[in-house]
Amino acid sequence: MKLFPRHGYRWVVVAILALLSVINYLDRQTLSVLAPALQDFHGLTSRHYSYVVTGFLVAYTVGYAIMGPMLDHYGVRKVLSFAVAIWGGASILHSITGGWIGLLVCRVFLGLGESAAPIGGAKAVGEWMPASERGLAMGIFSTGNLVGAMIAAPMVTYLLLKAGWRPAFVFTGAIAILWLLIWMWLYYPPESDPKLSAEERALILRMRPARALARTSAWDVLRQPYGYGVFLARLLTDTVPFFFSFWLPEYLHHARSVSLPAIGMIAWIPYLAADLGGLSGGASSDLLIRKGKHPQSARFTVLLVAACLTPASLIAVRTRSISIAILCISCVLAAQSAWIVNLFTLITESSPEGHAGVALGVSGVGGAVGGMLANLAAGRVIPVLGYAGLFTILGFMHLCGFCVLWFTVRTRRHDSAVKLSTGL
Repeated sequence: MKLFPRHGYRWVVVAILALLSVINYLDRQTLSVLAPALQDFHGLTSRHYSYVVTGFLVAYTVGYAIMGPMLDHYGVRKVLSFAVAIWGGASILHSITGGWIGLLVCRVFLGLGESAAPIGGAKAVGEWMPASERGLAMGIFSTGNLVGAMIAAPMVTYLLLKAGWRPAFVFTGAIAILWLLIWMWLYYPPESDPKLSAEERALILRMRPARALARTSAWDVLRQPYGYGVFLARLLTDTVPFFFSFWLPEYLHHARSVSLPAIGMIAWIPYLAADLGGLSGGASSDLLIRKGKHPQSARFTVLLVAACLTPASLIAVRTRSISIAILCISCVLAAQSAWIVNLFTLITESSPEGHAGVALGVSGVGGAVGGMLANLAAGRVIPVLGYAGLFTILGFMHLCGFCVLWFTVRTRRHDSAVKLSTGL
């Protein structure tokens, strides 16, 4: 009896990558959950904690630019192994820190390592999945982030109460190391994986784009229309998930007068909707491809639908009903998940095969910068325009991002791909 399916091993790979995505967010959120205990133990001030968080975000942004070219040059297997070893070790080392400087150093290494997960996983999905299944596979991979965010609070809180904050860091970091061992055992490129049948290997490889002929840098990609297109699209649209990630409880409590216990009862609903949005968004574009639509056109169709749903934020901030507000915010985050799944897929399909990692890294830098700008802007916009003004601005970010993609990725893909593949 074989341990793995003979003709569906690519879905085993997707499951492994989805688990990586879960662990990525679990390790990231551990500090946030343990922050009150760490502030008491280490005597951290709010300023010290802000330094620690900012250190992670800066390292995460820099990591995108570093890990993208590494993925293209050394391959997904080696780079993800290296990155997970760094972040798993950094997570465990949190447990022996004695102050905020030690935490800052650990968070910097955590950020550098974790930056490889979203772009490495997306590149692997692009390499392993045929176009008619790539959207759903990307959706499964991407929703792991949200699952990790949902389980982090209860799991880490339980560990804190049962064993203390030091074992909590060790346990979550050890999960990453365990995943690394599984990864090294199971994952090889589809060209050489011995567990693939000849039929499945042929299915995977026959629809892959031509391999790039020359190495390239992030700057080379950023100079091309599709490069700066995906950078700007992520910079604009990642403001939405970053804002809700950091400000949703604040909005519900101060603008809606929702009690803290009630926030705990309802704040998970938009993230469940986001899970469903990512899966349905990926599956929808795959369905369009199976019905005969060109892959790029299929991705753009779902991107447009998602962009047209995000102005629901305008209703969310203006309705008097908290139920309708949560429903509209759920719609926005579901649309955002469908958007990012199809954007990741579009990037892997619009890049020469050897340059997908760099392109994903460039887009990730744009998203990280957009996220940091969103949080800085929120603190300035809310006192002036209120939440109504900010929700209105955010409601049109995806439509602006779609226009950017339409005039860069869609119309100039061929010329950009030719220049990059020839090293021009």
